[in-house]
Amino acid sequence: MRQMGLGQGAGTSARQIVIAAGVALLLLALLLALLPLKLALALVGGLLFVAVTVIEPAWGLYGAVLSVPVQDLVVLPGGLTVTQVVVVLAAGAWALRVLAFPDKTLGLRWQWIWLVWLGWQLLTVVFTPYSLAQGLQQWARWVAAWLAFVLTLGTITTPKRAWGLVASLLIAPTVAALDGMWQFVTASGPPSFLIIGGRFARAAATFGKPNPFGGYMNMIWPLAAMLTLYFLRHARRSGQWQPRMLLLGTLCAGTTLALLGGLFASYSRGGWIGAIIGVFGMALLTGRRSAVLALSALLLALVIGLAGSFSILPAVVTDRLSSVTDYIRIFDAGEETVTSENFAIVERMAQMQAGWRMWQSSPLLGIGPGNYNSAYPDFYVGHWSESQGHAHNYYINTLAESGVPGLIVYLGLIGTMFAQGLRLRRMKRGSVWSAIALGGCGIMLAVAGHNLFENLHVLNLGIPLSAVWGLMVVGLRETEWR
Repeated sequence: MRQMGLGQGAGTSARQIVIAAGVALLLLALLLALLPLKLALALVGGLLFVAVTVIEPAWGLYGAVLSVPVQDLVVLPGGLTVTQVVVVLAAGAWALRVLAFPDKTLGLRWQWIWLVWLGWQLLTVVFTPYSLAQGLQQWARWVAAWLAFVLTLGTITTPKRAWGLVASLLIAPTVAALDGMWQFVTASGPPSFLIIGGRFARAAATFGKPNPFGGYMNMIWPLAAMLTLYFLRHARRSGQWQPRMLLLGTLCAGTTLALLGGLFASYSRGGWIGAIIGVFGMALLTGRRSAVLALSALLLALVIGLAGSFSILPAVVTDRLSSVTDYIRIFDAGEETVTSENFAIVERMAQMQAGWRMWQSSPLLGIGPGNYNSAYPDFYVGHWSESQGHAHNYYINTLAESGVPGLIVYLGLIGTMFAQGLRLRRMKRGSVWSAIALGGCGIMLAVAGHNLFENLHVLNLGIPLSAVWGLMVVGLRETEWR
């Protein structure tokens, strides 16, 4: 009798679950019928993505990386972006998986430097004399980047998942690069982006401004380039072509060209300088022969520059190249005579000087993360009273917003990740992981160079960058997969 009662109770519970599920589906169908088509499709897609992420959290990481170029197409409350929501969703799904299988090792490494960085950022937010809300929003961006790093270590546990992440890292910026090149050749963009007599326009894709778009290109083309060299080098073995390697090498080569084309179309001098630093850095890391070739290319560039000074090259090329020297010189923006040719350069210097003044006002804690705009009216130079959002130099920007300890910890974070890339390169020499390590180091060098003139830790660009960092750490434990 007791067993019969239990069976009836179980049957009743099952019926209740079925009824509840049916009611939920009915309500969902009614909601979809009442909503506009675009919103209904977005809701269905979101629910499907949630289901896939719960089943396989690595797909949440892929989605976060893929969403970066389209994050601003949907406006969310509280200053949140689609990318941040996807990261939090993926982290939650992964946390549930960890709770369900507590006996499995997490494989989390190098968290201490992240926690020190996030801790100091939060401390400076608490003590900011300006906007607490702006500080918390900036801190949330870094938390999202950290979660991307954690997710990479926690979910990329097989070679198949690693290749899924590599594909995501390559696909999203390639699509953005094609969009940017289309903007360039069709001169589609704001009037301020038009160049070369209005025949072309500086590319920005979906990032609003050309410089962040150029920075996004710098965050992936070195990886695509190193994978191209690896696959093409191994495409022929024992006198026979390997079709799979040849196909992968060709695809990566096309991706590299598209990304570099997007970088050129951005017309970002800071992006170009960052790319040059990345090229020479990877050449020096690759070996003596590559270093010699890189130095030869540098000499060739100097010869071309000299030729340009004698008007052998088109004026549009020589003008852009010659302005790079003005781009890196130091001067007082308040005393400089402003012309239409030097306006952008003087404006950048004015933003850097304002950032420097902010740091001088509070050397230890700074004015608080994300508060450059709020503090700018108190520190601007000359007649440059309009803030551009950041100091146009991330190192000065970090000094201004987080003080000397903040800059030290940030450099420690970058240095730690670069060291992991060098270690991976040394341990996995000759394997595809060595190519990933070289590409990752090239990305960090290009971003570090570009950050001399920009702030590339905006628009959640830290998420693909953190995924690359995590991928290099994952490579160090690759033998554990066998």
